[in-house]
Amino acid sequence: MRRRALLVSWLLVLPLAAAVLVAGADRPITRVVAIGDVHGALPELVAILQRMNLVDADRRWSGGRSTLVQTGDLLDRGAHSRDVLDLAMALEPQAKKAGGSFLPMLGNHEAMNAMGDLRYVTPAIYKTFATARSESVRTEAFREYVAFMRAHAGHAHALAVPADEASRNTWMDEHPLGCFEYRDAMGPDGRYGRWIRRHPAAVQIADVVFVHGGLNPALPFDSVAAIDRQVHAELDGFDRLWRELVRGGLVWRYMTLRQAVAFLGEEETWMQAQAAPKDAAAAERVRRLLTYRQWAIASSDGPLWYRGLVKEVDAPFLSAFGALLTRLGARYVVVGHTVQETSKVTPWVGGRVIAIDTGMLPEEYHGRASALEIRDGRVTAHYADGTAEALDAPVRTSRLRTDAGAGRGDSSAPWP
Repeated sequence: MRRRALLVSWLLVLPLAAAVLVAGADRPITRVVAIGDVHGALPELVAILQRMNLVDADRRWSGGRSTLVQTGDLLDRGAHSRDVLDLAMALEPQAKKAGGSFLPMLGNHEAMNAMGDLRYVTPAIYKTFATARSESVRTEAFREYVAFMRAHAGHAHALAVPADEASRNTWMDEHPLGCFEYRDAMGPDGRYGRWIRRHPAAVQIADVVFVHGGLNPALPFDSVAAIDRQVHAELDGFDRLWRELVRGGLVWRYMTLRQAVAFLGEEETWMQAQAAPKDAAAAERVRRLLTYRQWAIASSDGPLWYRGLVKEVDAPFLSAFGALLTRLGARYVVVGHTVQETSKVTPWVGGRVIAIDTGMLPEEYHGRASALEIRDGRVTAHYADGTAEALDAPVRTSRLRTDAGAGRGDSSAPWP
């Protein structure tokens, strides 16, 4: 059922106007470097960027005309998530000024934070957003929460109004200092939220596609622009829907996504039990949010979550994936998301997929920082310790896509 709903959502978005996502169409591309999931691992990220001569000792861009692609998941888990975001935001204009480019992408964790799914945000991360006013901010948020819950009294919700000092203290512990500032910063009007929402969900550079999770060949998209339109339409739609639900008093603005879904499920049950629902539009908004797991941005079949390319596959799957590459005019796909147990950049699907998440955050994955370099027809895995390994590059296809939404044709962008 979920896959059928996702198939329908892709079909609905295909006719929309295409955005150009192919990098380098206006200048020769001499070198592409791709880095996978960071998860707040600041020292490791800096080490691999310096190893690839992309930043100098002051952490400023030194990569000249190189193109750096970061395939998402800059944040979450690691205590230095904010520092990683700040570094990435600084490098983006620096690279452009130098004639190069830095292309940070949407990972599932960027999308999760934008949508209020905070399962992997730690107290240490929240602490980096705390200010001298955080205690008063939290106190005011508590008052606001109590008023919201009292407005829904009698609707049989699992969330309860803190009724005594012990329950109040528990609520405070569950909302550490800095957490409300963090939510605001990740919102559509927040400093980091605005930046994250500009990121592409897929990038095609000549005949190589970069995506965080993977591309499910069962889905009927025919360009990276279609993928990007779908994800951004859903993210924009979520922001609008959330604002409407908050404005209508159906969710509290600082609820996590999981809390809101549970709360709205209970609210929907209560609404259905009423003889005459007062607001049909509100009921429809509730229903829409409750189906978010079917959206491409959150589905396990979608481009931010799909893991089906990083495993052993059978002949029918290989054939279907080959047909997908032909539609895209691509040789292979570079993905992050799935940590490689060997801590090595690893080819899959007959060499048509290169997985580059090598578990950069040591305290979580015990892996190492790595980068994939594509240059002069060579594909090389580099590691922060100075080691490197040449990989077999997939055979070049004869037809290349020059514009992510303009159909296939010979590429005008020189490929490294």
